[in-house]
Amino acid sequence: MRRAIQVIPTLLILETVARAGGTMSGEALFMELRKASDISFGEFLRLLMVLELRGLVRVTSASEEKFFVHITERAFKILTSREESEDESD
Repeated sequence: MRRAIQVIPTLLILETVARAGGTMSGEALFMELRKASDISFGEFLRLLMVLELRGLVRVTSASEEKFFVHITERAFKILTSREESEDESD
């Protein structure tokens, strides 16, 4: 029997990077997500890959151990339109 795994919504990743100004080190982002959930580093990397394939983030490498996550313009537009629709429903 598989145990239930708490899923980090990809939206939380996008919002966290956006709040940090659009770019965040992978280490800092992972630490922020760990505050919200018991996510493994492997699951974190998988979610980043999914977001990158969807064109919502770009991951760049500074060294073998350090990388940065950049939110794309497309993701900013999604977040902005989401906030505007929430404002209209108030």
